[in-house]
Amino acid sequence: APSGDATANTRMLIFDAYHDEYRGVVCLVNVVDGSLRKGDRVVSKASGDSWDVVEVGILTPAPKEQDALRTGQVGYVLTGMKNTKTAKIGDTWHLDKKPVEALAGFREPKSMVTAAIFPANAGEFDLLQASMSKLTLNDSSVIFKRENSNALGAGFRCGFLGLLHMDVFKTRLEQEHGASVIVTAPTVPIKIKRE
Repeated sequence: APSGDATANTRMLIFDAYHDEYRGVVCLVNVVDGSLRKGDRVVSKASGDSWDVVEVGILTPAPKEQDALRTGQVGYVLTGMKNTKTAKIGDTWHLDKKPVEALAGFREPKSMVTAAIFPANAGEFDLLQASMSKLTLNDSSVIFKRENSNALGAGFRCGFLGLLHMDVFKTRLEQEHGASVIVTAPTVPIKIKRE
């Protein structure tokens, strides 16, 4: 039996999210307390953003729409979100105007390694930008911003969770999007505390 309280205010953990080309961002949730139905308005405890629930369901393994997700159930939620960066993994969601205590353990992902990525051919900057935008639809932990180098031209300063994450991202750029890129040596940001 589920350990949550079916009569309490709705509280759920978002544990994954991916981008579906036709339905937008699909959020995978575990309903800890209460229930969730189509038409409910959910609020992120971490950001305060809110969305209307368009569809709820379970994976069987194919998505199967349900009338509600109840205490103890794991399922998916569609809200019309366009970007997975909005769906913070580990966040607590609750119903609008029914706040709850956040579930323990949520932390924003932090970039542990940074590197710059430049197109091998300066004329392919727009292709690289489009490819990186598509890849980050399903990998919200990668952050990037535009950077210019005197030697390499326009590119992006990127933050990754680690060296393997950086290597996988680079490989996906090359294999899935046909991008030919130059990646600078990775660096690790540190803070020095003087006493």
